[in-house]
Amino acid sequence: MRFEIMHVDYLALSHPDRDHYGGFVFLARNFTPSEFWTGGATSSYESYVAMTDTVKASGALMRQCNAASAPMTIGGVGVRCVGPLPNMDEVKDNNASMVMRIDYGRSSLLFPGDLEAKGERELIASGADLRATILKVPHHGSHTSSSAPFIEAVHPVAAIVSLGYQNRFHFPAPEVIGRYRDEGARVLRTDEMGAVSAEIGGDGVSLRTFRGGEVGVRR
Repeated sequence: MRFEIMHVDYLALSHPDRDHYGGFVFLARNFTPSEFWTGGATSSYESYVAMTDTVKASGALMRQCNAASAPMTIGGVGVRCVGPLPNMDEVKDNNASMVMRIDYGRSSLLFPGDLEAKGERELIASGADLRATILKVPHHGSHTSSSAPFIEAVHPVAAIVSLGYQNRFHFPAPEVIGRYRDEGARVLRTDEMGAVSAEIGGDGVSLRTFRGGEVGVRR
């Protein structure tokens, strides 16, 4: 039996960098999103303005989600924005990234956008619960992110690095990959393994990579 997804309930944008919102115009035009979430950071770039205009035209409700927002439960799944911190004085969009934690059963996922070391330190100092079974590695594995205290606070079973093959920034930094492995995390890279999908159930998380097949993960 084949199922087709023709509607997206929520679009969540970590921060206004084009590599994070480049596909949103297509999604807004073709999947009629119900809501569009941001962490509050904006941009005057023409492509960003065009994207937000398209999302508004789709009829999506525009919402801001940050650490001051109330936790939500959507279809039995807990959703909370633990960042950005409210009233933060930050000039870099990366450190103003929306940091989203998703919980289901005994498993959790953390999406920190392009958060860098300064933002990681502030998030840890806030006392936010950052523990997660699966971590989307911040800032594509850049050496400016994934500080040792942050990795220790998250303590992921698996760390997924989203990046392009032979990218011009030379992501991920070898020392970053080393820190995750030292913490005991399984590192999955989209440049080597292709798309990574996660299926969450009551007994844990099953990960599947496009090239490597299923990867068992339990916590």
